[in-house]
Amino acid sequence: MAFCMASVSHKINKKNLWNERLLHHCKTMLQNMQRFSSTILQRYQPGRDFSWFRFFCPPLIEKALAAACSITIFTFFIFFILFVLAAFISSFFFSSHFNYRKTPRPIVFQLKCPAGNLTRSCPGSYPTTFDTVDSEGKPAVCPDYFRWIHEDLKPWKATGISRDMVERAKGSAHFRLVIVKGKAYIEKYKKSIQTRDVFTIWGILQLLRRYPGKLPDLELMFDCDDRPVIKSDDYRGPNATQAPPPPLFRYCGDSWTLDVVFPDWSFWGWDWMLEAQQGYKQSDVSKQCTHRYKIYIEGWAWSVSEKYILACDSVTLVVKPHYYDFFMRSLQPMHHYWPIKDNDKCRSIKFAVDWGNSHTQQAQAIGRAGSVFIQEELKMEYVYDYMFHLLNEYAKLLRFEPSIPKGAEEVCAETMACPAEGVEKRFMMESLVNGPSVTSPCALPPPYDPQHLGAFLTTKINSMKQVERWEKKYWKNSTRTL
Repeated sequence: MAFCMASVSHKINKKNLWNERLLHHCKTMLQNMQRFSSTILQRYQPGRDFSWFRFFCPPLIEKALAAACSITIFTFFIFFILFVLAAFISSFFFSSHFNYRKTPRPIVFQLKCPAGNLTRSCPGSYPTTFDTVDSEGKPAVCPDYFRWIHEDLKPWKATGISRDMVERAKGSAHFRLVIVKGKAYIEKYKKSIQTRDVFTIWGILQLLRRYPGKLPDLELMFDCDDRPVIKSDDYRGPNATQAPPPPLFRYCGDSWTLDVVFPDWSFWGWDWMLEAQQGYKQSDVSKQCTHRYKIYIEGWAWSVSEKYILACDSVTLVVKPHYYDFFMRSLQPMHHYWPIKDNDKCRSIKFAVDWGNSHTQQAQAIGRAGSVFIQEELKMEYVYDYMFHLLNEYAKLLRFEPSIPKGAEEVCAETMACPAEGVEKRFMMESLVNGPSVTSPCALPPPYDPQHLGAFLTTKINSMKQVERWEKKYWKNSTRTL
């Protein structure tokens, strides 16, 4: 073996290799081979004579081994170049074609209020577009109550919405909203109750800051009063006076009207965000959540107290409502709340409490289901997404090009918040969207198919009838009186 290695080394020295460094590496390699071979042979066959091994190194093998040294280093060099080139190409390819996987960094845009806070113009520094990224390349599906967007816009699905239809809603509206190229313009007609119009507009501006450039051009009328006014009987059946109805946005609806239901941002924006941030533990909500049962009952129309009551983990006793806001229609009796008759409230509440006290686990499950619905499916980002999808789907129905009226003014966060004072200014600053969302709105689920919607409504009706039967039996067999 030693003779073989020495002979190969001698042959290599005679060759004109590339350079001295190459020769040095070849000698090192040969020496390592010699040590390795001797060690292995002695380990497995101790005391044996391996001088015969030199006969396996004829001149042809010597030349091959010398050439192999050169070829090995040359091959290594070629593979190294190919590896670097492949790394460069793959890096370029993935960065070019899969850039959506990179999460954009959030951008913060503070309000630009000059001295005196008398801003009357909107700055041009806020982005008009912003790239977003979503897990697995697509946004999550919105909660199921988003399907009611399709139902609320169904009256105009076949005909679309003309300018004449929009103008016919003007008589009831407090303001006209126009969005053109991502900018908002307001034409005011009358003052609303308290500051509803102000904070409804403010909420829409926060939506535009959250999703810049994502809403199409649109034009609509908004009524800030409590009760819906577009009577469905006026536009359906043989007695219809005109069709289709004017699209009018407001905060609630009922079974006899066609008003388009929009979240009341004056209640959903500021206070609801603070509740969520504090985990419903440091605010007035936590002080109200000290009872096993909570009662929800409407006032003049729907009541904004519903979401606070449902968030408590208590069993919510809902006196049969006549109005609904944007999410109420998806609540199921006996799952999210306990239904109470509106024409016999006291006896109905008495039975509900007795039933809950004797069925504590079922009662706790109802309270928990209502709370989970409010805290998980009504997060503030979903409120914004509901606003977004409602406006986006509405815009698809327009059969005219939105335009800015002569009496309209451009509005933005600066024109509203900078001159504001006191509680109003604090409200705006605490609810300000500081920059674009790095994720897209959730994906709007498809409309209800008639069979699915019918089954959902039937389940709701049957649940209420079941409670009525239990209640009737309870009072029939009871000696209690009220």
